[in-house]
Amino acid sequence: MLIFNTTYKVPNEDIELWLNWITEQHIPFMLQSGSFSKSQVAKIVGSDDEEGTSYSVQFHIVDMDALMYWHKENATKFQNNCAAKFGNSVSFFSTVLEIID
Repeated sequence: MLIFNTTYKVPNEDIELWLNWITEQHIPFMLQSGSFSKSQVAKIVGSDDEEGTSYSVQFHIVDMDALMYWHKENATKFQNNCAAKFGNSVSFFSTVLEIID
């Protein structure tokens, strides 16, 4: 089992709008793909500064093959959805975590 983690840096003035977008649009979009089985959103402790606050959005996925398939089919739409809503003000990067225990 893997976790597909995306870390976002959100400007302080956009936090409420971003949190609504994540919970009402982004998470449902990701789960509708059928590739992911669980999601969670976490604020990164101590990350807030004058530029914004960082958040981690995580989804469980069965294996790397499933993630690569999702990426091929949906990654561009994922990036476009965020850019359409926030332009360049919200930055993000993704990592893959392997669940050990």
